[in-house]
Amino acid sequence: MPVYYVTSYFIKPEKSVEYQKWLNSPEYRRIAKKYEKETGFKYLNTYFPIFGLGEYDCEDWFMAPDWAAFDKARTSKAMEEWTAKGWDFWDMTRSGKSRVMRTAQDVKTFGPPKKK
Repeated sequence: MPVYYVTSYFIKPEKSVEYQKWLNSPEYRRIAKKYEKETGFKYLNTYFPIFGLGEYDCEDWFMAPDWAAFDKARTSKAMEEWTAKGWDFWDMTRSGKSRVMRTAQDVKTFGPPKKK
């Protein structure tokens, strides 16, 4: 049962085009592959909203095979490199948001109790 990890964030003003170019670069793909190998996380993609239909400038989506991948991510050298390279693009003056998601098949939802 995979675990989806989503990070939403803002990009510094005037850096969107440059950031998008970096996301499509061989260097970025190399770092993402290294991160996948070190942690087990699979990088799904970075998504940008269109027509201003989004709360943030972009989101990174990952899929982890299990919860242990989160522990491995804490010591990942690839994540250190990813952060060092991305720091010039990300607007750290505005807060982002991270969340963990599961599919509808993988969660138990609760509703009001059944009446007898």
